[in-house]
Amino acid sequence: MHERKLDGYRLQCHVNFGVGALLSRNGLDWSDRFPTLLAAAVELAGSRQVVLDGEVVMNGADEASAFQTLQTALKIGRTAGAVYWVFDLLWYDALDLRPLPLSERRAALLRLFQQRPPRSRLRLMPELRGPVNQMLAAACAAGEEGVMSKRRDAPYRAGRSHSWLKIKCRAQDEFVVVGFTAPRGQRKHIGSLLLASRDIGSRTLRYVGRVGSGFSDHALRNIAASLHVRATMPALLRLTTELPGHVTWVDPDLVVSVTFAEWTSDGLLRQATYAGVREDKSVKDVIRETVNPTPGVTLSHAERVIFPEIGLRKADLGAYYEAVAPLLLPHVAGRPLSLLRCPDGAEKGCFFQKHWPVTRGVKIPTRTVAESDGSADPYAVVMTASDLVALVQMNVVEIHAWGSQFPDIERPDRLVLDFDPGPGVSWSAVCDVAHTAREVLATLGLECWVKLSGGSGLHVTVPFTGALSWEQLTMFSRLLAMHIANRDSRRYTAVMSKSARHKRIFIDWLRNSRGATAVAPWSVRARTGAPIAIPLFWSELDDVPRGDLMSLPDVHEYLGASPTDPWRGMLAVEQSLTVEMVQALGATNR
Repeated sequence: MHERKLDGYRLQCHVNFGVGALLSRNGLDWSDRFPTLLAAAVELAGSRQVVLDGEVVMNGADEASAFQTLQTALKIGRTAGAVYWVFDLLWYDALDLRPLPLSERRAALLRLFQQRPPRSRLRLMPELRGPVNQMLAAACAAGEEGVMSKRRDAPYRAGRSHSWLKIKCRAQDEFVVVGFTAPRGQRKHIGSLLLASRDIGSRTLRYVGRVGSGFSDHALRNIAASLHVRATMPALLRLTTELPGHVTWVDPDLVVSVTFAEWTSDGLLRQATYAGVREDKSVKDVIRETVNPTPGVTLSHAERVIFPEIGLRKADLGAYYEAVAPLLLPHVAGRPLSLLRCPDGAEKGCFFQKHWPVTRGVKIPTRTVAESDGSADPYAVVMTASDLVALVQMNVVEIHAWGSQFPDIERPDRLVLDFDPGPGVSWSAVCDVAHTAREVLATLGLECWVKLSGGSGLHVTVPFTGALSWEQLTMFSRLLAMHIANRDSRRYTAVMSKSARHKRIFIDWLRNSRGATAVAPWSVRARTGAPIAIPLFWSELDDVPRGDLMSLPDVHEYLGASPTDPWRGMLAVEQSLTVEMVQALGATNR
């Protein structure tokens, strides 16, 4: 379902038998800021227990919501004109509605609002209908923020989740204030604010430019009063460009919202306009949504559209791979790669390339690998974020890696099982077999990690050390797949033939032989919508509705909301696949 994206403060309203509270997203009690709204919510709930979720703005149903107007009203204590747009019902009487799908929570919310006057300050968020592109165009023409798209079948999850997608009219993000310049002419208090952001996976802030427009005198005065001046530049701040003169540094503890036209080639904001202070967000919440390719790697034809259905360009793909490099590189660096190249876009003529001639114009590291036929051929082997962007320059979309790495590629260190559903198989069944695999591996004393394939299935990965050869790994993975399949032969099969896969899940163990590859975690897939092969925590798996859920346009926000890497533990685990395990599986399959 689709709704207007508002530009206000997200608040939960808790009412318990006539006593209510309004809570911000970081748990602050804002009841005294919006007494009129709280009174309306208490009246709506009556003698019931109710928890509402919604957003407070200062405008009516047909007007663009203005965040700075709301902030000004809060500062001067005049919030009687605020409107609370309610879009979810989390609790009703003694019933916890959060496990229910959004469609059922929405139906309960409609019933709750049936007797509510249409012009009340407490309003039900209307559902938008029609083609998304038309809804977005209408929202942008009206000066709105954009459109929120939500999965109807999703339960409620605190914080951001995979089930919500923001489709914005213009670039807007939150930044940390790290300094300011002196005012000039008739201006008072501050000239411009110096802004910084944090790349995905980094603790260091990076300077991204200044904002000097969009301020009211009232906003300038309040911001100046809230900044804490310091003698030196913050320690965790990286500069990539020359600063303006006469900078006054401040403690990096104020977060502001800024709209802007685009990012420049040197990683600065262009045509930035101040939108307001984000009291409901902390510095740790600030993650840069998009980044520019690493200096030194130039993307030619950066405007070329790779995924036309979402307008995603070559520049966006390069920016993504640089941003996700801290998470991706630990799983691909030093490994021979097979690469899916799409010179004419993801929907036309893509092809796999294993061998990477060193004569190509873009410098990509290569290592020679001996082939089974006695030849020796170069493979691409990335080591840095620059290498990833260089792959994009050569029209690479998907990255697939071997299960071993240099210098000893003859000793595999990862096992991958691909659970590939045949026709007529439900997604829940795919999740079930992944859990079953985890149980079987646990009986052998092995930990494993799960990821969405970015397609129709799931991958389970087992890291290991030891001295197994490729032949031994292939045997182990085949026996493992057979053992899992034998647990429920009506639902699972370890046989590749299409006739064996009807209404069953193929447990693909064939990725565990020398030269075979599996799609890398965090790789983009060359499929409609640019889905990501995204790692998950096991606790998240049952909340995910399909294997291609997360797409590139929304993955930046997901990473900003989920700062812990689901696969971080894999890099530290020490476990071995042993000959005894092979023998144990062989005995169970007799």
